[in-house]
Amino acid sequence: MLKGTDFVSESAIVHFLEEARGVIADYEIPGFENLYRRLLRDALLKFNLRYRLDEPFSLRFLLPGSFANLYAELHRLNAGNGHLVGLLSDFEKAFDHYARTQDATDLKTCIGNASKYVEGLAVATCGKTGSLGDLCKEIKDWPHGAVEKALGNLYGFCSDYPGIRHAGNPAGVRRDLATRDATLVSVLLLTFTGYLSPALDERVVFGL
Repeated sequence: MLKGTDFVSESAIVHFLEEARGVIADYEIPGFENLYRRLLRDALLKFNLRYRLDEPFSLRFLLPGSFANLYAELHRLNAGNGHLVGLLSDFEKAFDHYARTQDATDLKTCIGNASKYVEGLAVATCGKTGSLGDLCKEIKDWPHGAVEKALGNLYGFCSDYPGIRHAGNPAGVRRDLATRDATLVSVLLLTFTGYLSPALDERVVFGL
């Protein structure tokens, strides 16, 4: 019987599942190949796995899967740092709380806590305190200055929009925050963590 430990990586499992289809087809048992296809597709949906089964028969690794791997990597990296564990836990609780209440104040808390976690990770990486905007300038892993500015601008939004991190500037508000902002801004902030920690395993993020 095969076990997860028999495979060296997630991609090895994917390769095995794809190759198994060819072996099954070679047996030429009526309906057997379609049964395998249906069972695999049902398993992907039931367990919310990070792949989609495309025709003719290919397991497609999707962006949400890569982000899920990145999020799991953050938990691994946090394991030795109680401060980061607490900051990420604060964000997760705030996100869950807003999802339940749909309250405008809880929405700001959710985004604010996401930015505080990212700032905490930058502090841990740089080994010095400072705002996320200032610490962006200390990070040397940016592929382009525009990417660095993008995170700096996100931090600026969190600092300038009233009630997220500070009193803010009401004159800069173009609209009230909406439900989509809780997800989109939080995802954007957390995605940037890939640039903030040199210990992050890029192969794990891509399931390799």
